This record gives sequence, structure tokens and C-alpha cells, in this order.
Amino acid sequence: MAKTSLLAMLGLSLLVASAGAGRAEGLVADSVKPLLEGTALSGGLLPAPVETKKAEPAADKALVPFEQSADAYALVGEDDVATFTFALDGPQVSAGGTLNLAYINAVSVLPDTAKMDVEVNGRDVGGFAIASPNGTLTEKIAVAAEFLKAGRNVVRLRARQHHRVDCSLDATYELWTKLDPAASGFATGQLSGFSDFDSLLAVRRNAAHRTDVRIVVPGALSAEALNEVAPALQSLILFLNRDDVSVSVADKPGTGPGIDLVMAMDRDGAATLSKLGLSNAPRGLSVQAGATADRATVVLRAANLNDVNAAVLAAVKGPLADGLKSGIFEKGRGVLAVDAGERRTLKEAGYETRVFSGRLSRTDFAVEMPADFYAAEYATLDLRLHAATSPGLDQTAQLLVRVNDRVVKSYPFRNGEGEQFDGKRIELPLRAFRPGVNRVELLAELPVAADAACRPEERDDGKPRFILLDTTAIEVPALARVGRLPDLAALAGKAYPYGGGKPFDLVIDRADSQSVGAGLTLLSRLALSARAPLTAKIAIGTPTQGTGRDVLVVSSQNDFAELGATDKASFPSETDIGASVAALMEPDPVVTASVPDTATGNETADLLQAFHNSTAAGEGDLSFGSRAQLWLSAATKNFGRWLNYQGDDTARVAPHGAGSLVTLSQMRAPDGLATWTVIKASAPRDIEAGVNRLVEPAIWRDLDGGTAVIETASLSLVSLPAADRYIADLQDRSPGNLRRVAAAWFSDNFQIYVLLVLACLGIFAVWLGITVPRKGVRSDR
Repeated sequence: MAKTSLLAMLGLSLLVASAGAGRAEGLVADSVKPLLEGTALSGGLLPAPVETKKAEPAADKALVPFEQSADAYALVGEDDVATFTFALDGPQVSAGGTLNLAYINAVSVLPDTAKMDVEVNGRDVGGFAIASPNGTLTEKIAVAAEFLKAGRNVVRLRARQHHRVDCSLDATYELWTKLDPAASGFATGQLSGFSDFDSLLAVRRNAAHRTDVRIVVPGALSAEALNEVAPALQSLILFLNRDDVSVSVADKPGTGPGIDLVMAMDRDGAATLSKLGLSNAPRGLSVQAGATADRATVVLRAANLNDVNAAVLAAVKGPLADGLKSGIFEKGRGVLAVDAGERRTLKEAGYETRVFSGRLSRTDFAVEMPADFYAAEYATLDLRLHAATSPGLDQTAQLLVRVNDRVVKSYPFRNGEGEQFDGKRIELPLRAFRPGVNRVELLAELPVAADAACRPEERDDGKPRFILLDTTAIEVPALARVGRLPDLAALAGKAYPYGGGKPFDLVIDRADSQSVGAGLTLLSRLALSARAPLTAKIAIGTPTQGTGRDVLVVSSQNDFAELGATDKASFPSETDIGASVAALMEPDPVVTASVPDTATGNETADLLQAFHNSTAAGEGDLSFGSRAQLWLSAATKNFGRWLNYQGDDTARVAPHGAGSLVTLSQMRAPDGLATWTVIKASAPRDIEAGVNRLVEPAIWRDLDGGTAVIETASLSLVSLPAADRYIADLQDRSPGNLRRVAAAWFSDNFQIYVLLVLACLGIFAVWLGITVPRKGVRSDR
């Protein structure tokens, strides 16, 4: 997409957002997974000598950080690649500097052969040996000005590492190298303050590894003030393009690394500017030096919402333009955005062809499906494989395709003499995908007979086993397009149903700083998912029914469950969630605790059910028919889990325990005209902590089902499936799409399909039985 088109789209979205507000009245083994949580990977270039030192403190103000969030700083397996970006201004480019890579690696990595190759802006400048299993070391790599450019610079790291003693495929999952996000980055002797928007890209993260954005609003928090904040905040978040932003609200600037967005409206902002020494800030959006060297200040001076609109649009077309183009609108960063009938190659995701000589080759990328995509078994997404294998591979060699952490396809490499694949079609079931972002891994298992001997000193890394070409592609079929909710995966992946310029309400039940900060943090994360500002009208209080507008609710009121207490919408309570999780955990069949203390309309039924459960015969005492019925029921349940690519629920769902810190749930509005997405906690501080946990990249990308819970004790995510789904949107009413939707629905409800087939056969049999006897047999005599 051309630069002008991107800017025009973003500017139009911002105008619509504020205008809408005005119209609305204002692959790692279990043993290493814990080691990799909260890490990310960065890279650098090395033309001449490498200096190894202890990790330096994160407080080095000359260290420009990598922009990627903390969960991206790990390289795993025998051959892994990671990409990072950092921003420099003109004087910093001219001065050059050093790339600091502070890292630690697994003790199982063989230091004799482990290497890290480094590129900056596509130019190879060397590498270093990976040899730091006992503590963090910093590799300082000199980078001359000729390798750098003003704006965003791209660093690419490739780690090649082998196991010390184990040559099995499983051992490759024990290999990892992690970078310290606080001590890694580009060190420059040319200190540059925060003087323009591009300089904001170099802001450091706080001690919690989050990008802190503080909204400074004088006086009481009102819906009017928040609606004026929203366009400026969303444009700033999109410009930063960081998925670890935490938004807070106060009447004074924050402390430590971060950005203060000072709202100075004409009605009450003069005193705030004077107090902060910013009286000379121009009208519109501008960047000013903060109170400390590691904190920036963005000032918005405007008269009203229309003024805010104009200021944001001017910034988007002017000083924010290049940052938006090289950031959130940049292609080739590991994500393939696809639509029906399209073909995309791995090269478009930033993959570069490389030769592999180890036992397990891993290539991962993301496929972004449309928000209203119906995932079911009516077609396949095709992987067109362009690759080759070497002679001598074992008969067990194969290619595995994992989608969203589940193996969905395997293709054996049967030819021991080696084979070449020129567009080999590998069908991937659409049911394995979901709306929004999907993680895809191509795992080539490449064992040879020599691996059984396991003599690392005899390893021949010069003899490759596999090559995967960047012309490998995915082909997307015609898709069934219908918006089906609840679907938290679509919410996290594409901000559905709040994206696409559709007006909606963001309702915050309390006007305190913690609740408002949580609401703005959630709004910012959804804007990043949609890659565009959202047209939200912010209100304080409770949702209004009967408007037909979708609502995003942030609540810390204990009695909020009453808002949805109808037959069409019901927010799950602590008891409901605990019961749902307990059901998945196969609880004790005696459920006398469910019998209410007081009489209800269902008391008799509950008592009878409890009696039957407590007197049920053991499995050994059951008749053959009863046991067959139980076996059939269990087999049907297991088949359903397999059909939907679901594992053993008891292995992935933890008991709810003492309760949830925060609960995110999607439901139909009580009036049946819209969708409510409600995030609820028992106190403002819980809603703030819970939202900050939910929007962490590793948690956000795993949102799924109809309800998500963050456990209080472990802070782990528990996703509960949607009990019932409903159609929220059907824009394409063409016969072809309706046929695909029907086929998708029947694949989800195959029992009905089977019954219809049997019914048709029965009707045909009855017709034959009636018709044939009446016709009799004709004789020609």
C-alpha cells in the first residue's frame, strides 16, 4: 500500500473516531518453557573484534533499547532467527556506536560449535561464539555509521547451537539462548534528548519491562476529557508500535522511563502547563523535554474535540508519517495478512532461504485471517512446499505442521535418496485456524543413522540435510464469512467486533484513575490489533440498553453481574466460572454442594439429581448396556475434542482456586441487538493489575473461547469455551458464501447432517416400498 494511502486511511479513521464520539454526545519442551517466559531476542552486527564483558546496568542512558517486547528475546533449537529494531536520529547515525547483546544460554549448549550470526540492515558484519551458561555476558559489537540509517534500524540474529551429549530430536528443545531486554540495545555516545516524535521511538521501558504512558489530565476525570484523550493516545500508540504499553492516568507526570501525554485543553490546561514549565508549548501536538532525561513529554493544546481532531490529523500527515510507515504498516515482519483466494510466500513474511544441517529444522511465521472467518471443515488452506532433502535420512524423517501449538499435518520424507519438492501441496484443515493471528510452525525432523552413535566431535555441519526455500507459499481458499460470537480470539487478533471503523461504547463504571487507566490500556491494545484507531465513545457509568451499539465494559463493581442477568446475556460469576472449570476437571460425582440452602423453583430437581449421583452404581456393577452407553458417550466426547483440535482439558486447565483476579467475557447484549465484552474485577486495583496481565503479548495471543480468567494466585490464563454462539454479522449474502456457511455449520453439527442423510434414505425407502408394489410386473404375452 502506498504511503499516502496508509496515511489517508489512518487520518480518516482518526476523524471518524472523534466525530463518532462527538455524535454520541461527546516449540519448546515443558522443561524449558518456564525458562523462556517473559523473554525476547535481539541482534546486532560485528565487523571487528568482539569484546566480552559482564552485563552493564540497564540505567545506561546512552543505550537505545530494542522496540520488541520482553517475550521475544529467546532463540530456541539448533537453528533459530530473531529480528529486532531500534531507532536513531541523524547525529547518532553519524557517530556510530556498539550493539550490546547481553545473553545467557542453556548449559546443554555445546560451546565448541555454538555461534551467533549478526546482521544490521541486511548487511552481515560477523558473529560470536555462544558460551555463557553460568551467567549473563554482554557482547559489544562495533557498528560503523555506514551500516546505520536515520529512523528504524533492523537487527537480525541467527543462533546455531548443538547439544553437548544428547543427539535425539527431543534434546533440540533443550537448546536456548536468551537476551536480557534491559541490557541489550544500541549504545551510542551521542546523547539525544526527546525533541521530536521520532525520538519517542527510543524511549526505554520501566523496571517491569513495560512501556509506560501516563495521561496527565488536570481536575476530575470526565467522559468529555477521556473522549478528547482517545484520538491522541491511539495515534501515539500506533506510532510507537509496541505491544507492551501500560497506560495510567493522573494529574501529574510519572517518574522513570516513559512518556507523559499532557492534555492541555483551553478550559483548564493553562495552569497545568505553567506548573510543568510548558507554557511555551505550541498549539496542537508537540514533543517537549521531560523532567528527567529518560522521560518524554507530549503536549496536546486544543480548544475542543474538533481541535484535537485537527491536531492529530496534522501530526499523522506530518511528523508521525515515516514512523507509521516503517512501524505498524511495515510488511515482512513475520506476519502474512491474507484473505480469500490469496497466495502469500514466506519471503513476504521476512523469511530468507537457509540451508539446515541439524536434526530438527524450525520455521515459524504468523497468518492473519479475516475477523469474520468461519473455521470449519469445508475447505483446506494449502501449503505449497518448495524444499529439498539430502540422501541418507532415516525412514522416520518427516515434516510436521503446527498451527496454534497443535500438530495438524505430517508429511513423511520417504525417499532415502533425497527428494525435491516443487510446490508440493500439503493440505491444512481450516478448522485449525481462527480469526485473527495464527502461529504456524514448519518442523522438519531430519534424523540420520549417525545420530544414534551421538559423537558430537564427528558431526559434519558442512553436509546439509534440508533446505526450505522462501518461495514456499500458502494458498487461501474461498472462505465462509460470518461473524460468530463470542470469540475472544477474534477480539485479540483483529479487535472484532470493534474494528473496521464501527462506532461502539467504552463504558467505565468508576471514574477513578485505576479503572480509567485499565480502560485506556485495553483500548490501546485493541487499536494495535486492528492496526487503526477505534471509534469509541467513552462513558462513565453503566451501559445503556436498546441503542444497538456494541459495548466494551470495564467494571470493578461487585454487583455488575446483575447487568446481564437475563436469558440473553449473563456475565459468569465466580461460582459459574469455578463450576465450569471444575466440570472440565472431572469433579466428584456427588454434587450435594450444588443444592441451595433456600428453597427455589428447582429444589426438587436438584435434590433428585444429588440422590441419583450419590447412589449411582460403580462401573463394575453396571450392566453391559450401561457400560456400552458410557463408552459411547466418552468416545463421542473424545472425538469432538479431536475434531476441534482440543487436547486433554484436564492437562491445561487449573482449578479456579480462591477466585479470579480479572474475568473477560463476551456475550449478547440483554436487548439482543449488540455485543457486550465485559472485563470485571472486584476492585479498581485488581482491574488495573488484571488488564496489564491480559494485554501481555504471551497472554493476549492465547485468548480464546467465550470467557478468559486470570487466576489470582498464579496469574495464569484459563480460557473457557463459549456455551452458545450467535451470528453477529453477515455482510456477504451471496449464494456462494451462504453455501460455504451452511457447509461449515454442518461440519460443526455433523450429527444433524448424518440424521438428515438417514432421513432422506428412509424417505426414499418408503417411497420405493409404496411405489413398486403398485406398479406390479408387466408381461408382454
